[in-house]
Amino acid sequence: MGGIVLLVLLLVVLHLLLLVLVLLLQHLLFELFLLVVLVLQLLQFVLLQLKLWTRSSRL
Repeated sequence: MGGIVLLVLLLVVLHLLLLVLVLLLQHLLFELFLLVVLVLQLLQFVLLQLKLWTRSSRL
């Protein structure tokens, strides 16, 4: 009887740990995604500025 209860508790704890891990990963992935988007926007902006700069320097 005691062994079964321990097994159930162990399964519950493992399930909770897995859930926490998944939530953390989702959060990290979301942060990473935001970071990538920001970097891409920054690169786009820089490229645009370079284009404008080269265009104006030619004139």
